[in-house]
Amino acid sequence: MSQLAEVDFVTESINENLFWLRIMKEHALFMSQGFDRNDKKLIREADQFFVVFDKQLAELATLRRDSDVVRKFNEQTIILARSFREFKSKVLLLIIQCKIAGFNFPLLIDHIAREAGYFVETLKGLNKGRREPLADRIVDENVFWLRIMADHSKFIASLLDPSERKLVTVASTFSDEFDQLLAQARDLESMVKQTEPSFFNVLTRFTEDAQRATTDLRNFKQDARDLIQQCRVLSLINPVLADHVTREANKFLSILNDLSNRAQNDSTTQ
Repeated sequence: MSQLAEVDFVTESINENLFWLRIMKEHALFMSQGFDRNDKKLIREADQFFVVFDKQLAELATLRRDSDVVRKFNEQTIILARSFREFKSKVLLLIIQCKIAGFNFPLLIDHIAREAGYFVETLKGLNKGRREPLADRIVDENVFWLRIMADHSKFIASLLDPSERKLVTVASTFSDEFDQLLAQARDLESMVKQTEPSFFNVLTRFTEDAQRATTDLRNFKQDARDLIQQCRVLSLINPVLADHVTREANKFLSILNDLSNRAQNDSTTQ
């Protein structure tokens, strides 16, 4: 583990909170809209999380860029995100036990619970001030994000109107591609955990493959988002959701670009 400089800690903490607090707020919106209208208690809980994360975002905008202040803010956010993850897990259990109805796919709730857990772990890592070794970071990020991208592709295919045959086929093709990449990432993860290398060159090629696939998917999401906003495609996809998944693809690309730059530096020093 390498140490994280204080200036990097503040900048990265602000950026992660800016991105993920908005994502969490939108998760609350999607859940609320997907509940059966008779499940008023669950709707109220989801709506309360929307308000809480919105307030946290507003507080972030005026936050003093001081490491101690930011660290305390991170701790507050961790508590909120962990509580939201527990709510999502509770809802998922109710769905899979057929105790509630509605329009929230079980995989969607599992998906957004994973994202809340990722947010919590990201902030905990920042507060500890440590950077994960490069090989571990590459496989860990890819195992998480490739599954997210595969899920997105499945959600898009299932929420498009069946008459949109070409778009459904494209989304399904992306799902297959990211499932394959995810399987490879898990194989590489196992190799890294077994041997604990600082780096090996296959990770460079794999990162490039993930970048290409994610760029293509991001472009598809952008096009779909624009069509949805212009009412030029038949679907059940909320325009906010279309923008939401596009931003997440851009987030993964940003992470991949950072990993690629670190990998290039490491390969030249081997």
